[in-house]
Amino acid sequence: MKSISIFGFTGSIGSQALDIIKNHQEAFEIDVLVCNKNIDKAISLINIHKPKNVFIFNPNARSNIINGCSNEINFFQTYEDLREYISLNKSDIYLSAISSFECLDLTLDAAKSGGKLLLANKESLVVFGKHIIAQCETSNTELIPIDSEHFSLFTALKNIERTNISRVFLTASGGPFRGLSMDEIFNKSVEEALNHPNWDMGSKITIDSATLVNKCFELVEAKHLFSLEPDLLNIVVQKQSIIHSLIELRDGSVEAQMSKPSMIIPLAFGLLGEHSEEIKNIYALDLFDQDIELSIEAFPQDREDLLDITNDVMQNDDNSGLIFATLNDIAVKKFLQKKIKFGEIYNLIFDNYHLIERTKINSLEELKSNRLEINNFIEGR
Repeated sequence: MKSISIFGFTGSIGSQALDIIKNHQEAFEIDVLVCNKNIDKAISLINIHKPKNVFIFNPNARSNIINGCSNEINFFQTYEDLREYISLNKSDIYLSAISSFECLDLTLDAAKSGGKLLLANKESLVVFGKHIIAQCETSNTELIPIDSEHFSLFTALKNIERTNISRVFLTASGGPFRGLSMDEIFNKSVEEALNHPNWDMGSKITIDSATLVNKCFELVEAKHLFSLEPDLLNIVVQKQSIIHSLIELRDGSVEAQMSKPSMIIPLAFGLLGEHSEEIKNIYALDLFDQDIELSIEAFPQDREDLLDITNDVMQNDDNSGLIFATLNDIAVKKFLQKKIKFGEIYNLIFDNYHLIERTKINSLEELKSNRLEINNFIEGR
């Protein structure tokens, strides 16, 4: 029996992982579950799965959730208590699936575990990737990306000599605004931006998909995860999210990784340690389905400023990734609160990225301090 801790258990990825665990109860013991404030869903999942320990970030939600759960479950009252427990009690598997920056400390703790880290948090590698990868290597922690594009590369690159690679393409669905110009999407509503055609995700990542920022983050992640040179990495649009990555070899041939748009496949591999026949029976891709389209489109030209920033992040060993991710985080929050228009997400990023001072980030403390400085800079403008 393997112990598992999940950071972000009420989100889409966390709850899908719990579904897999429920079907293999004899194989897993749930040690720690962590979420922010989804009261009803947290109470339901906790009572179903009966973890040993729980931490709720939001203190108001915490009291409500505690009251709705069994007295046999230990609830950590402070973040420090949770961190101390994790440092002394290692799980065999960690799933890091809280979006944005909320669990960066926990992701680094998991990287120190010497077990298995299933990583579904984009920002952690964008802002602190070099250090997380180094910590995994130092601690002999197995890192498996739980993201359809990176998992497809994780699988494909096992069988390809790096010297034979000419280009690597990550695919974007294009989100709800695929094919529309910047002028056409500038005034799109929150409700329209959250209406993703292929994926059921949290609000933050869904908006990042609509802006295509998430795919830019994924280029940075791919650089760190697979030690790929930035000039090899590209983005194309594949509207059905069937093709997840493409690898062009030196002879011009192309290898594609394809599957249905579901996180269950990488999650099942990470949790069960194998390409499961059980998953195939549910999520097998029928290539003869007449509704499948495998056409490829270019990244929209009127958003190539995003690619320029992404390449700058990949080329520089400083806080540029933190600047990019923090500006995006601020902009998305403002948009979801209906304080700015959709197109102003881009403006906030483009207008400020090159104005913020560059500095080296060597610790989480420096990262948190610099992030606060970036937030203060934006608030002061």
